[in-house]
Amino acid sequence: MPSRNYSDIAKKARAKWSPRAHEIAARLGEQLDAEVTDQITLGRDLAAARLAAHLTQPQLAATSGIQQADISRIERGLGNPTRDTLLKLAGALDTRLTFAPRHHSTTSQG
Repeated sequence: MPSRNYSDIAKKARAKWSPRAHEIAARLGEQLDAEVTDQITLGRDLAAARLAAHLTQPQLAATSGIQQADISRIERGLGNPTRDTLLKLAGALDTRLTFAPRHHSTTSQG
């Protein structure tokens, strides 16, 4: 029996989906994309704060009590840190956690 690649199998399966299933899959895909983007942004922000503090990952690990491997994963957008981990990292960097809008408006209100 010849082997088939995943894309072909998935395409054939999706062809049998109802319109509702396609809608749900699209929404879940958008949600996953947003979560991945947020993880990458968090990692970049952590790396920028660490570099601004003139710390290496091992130095931040020693100061925060978070393992260097975990810091590396977070900075690469691969980690899913807990609230406590983020608070420890923020404290070690003498920063605080804040919420900011994802998109900045380019129009002025007047």
